[in-house]
Amino acid sequence: MNSIETICSNLSSIPVATKQMHDFINSLNESDYALLASVFVLGRSGWARDYADTAEYHIFIEEKASEGISVNQQMLDDVFLSKSHKQKQFDLILQYEKSDARKVNGIYKHNWLSNKTNLMTELTKGLRMLQEIR
Repeated sequence: MNSIETICSNLSSIPVATKQMHDFINSLNESDYALLASVFVLGRSGWARDYADTAEYHIFIEEKASEGISVNQQMLDDVFLSKSHKQKQFDLILQYEKSDARKVNGIYKHNWLSNKTNLMTELTKGLRMLQEIR
């Protein structure tokens, strides 16, 4: 967590989608780059809520409705989206980003990450999400 927080802190002082941003991101080692990309992807896409198609989900909704309780997203996440499930999701994202963190001519993935104008917004969301599982 300290590594990604340090990277994000350094990024916050650099204007987005600039040569400085590009140079900073491409100066990261593969592990730090994969971590940065993973936190961005997590912040952008959020937690996968694949529990919505399960029988347990429908039973929970029906039981709460019969009790007169209106179910909200937080209630569902508390029941069906455990820390270990969130950790598995992040680990899969990180594994993918590590497998794809190679430079071509000194540039990671054709600048896809360093050109994001919403980089800091999504990184901030991703960091908050990671804090849920740490």
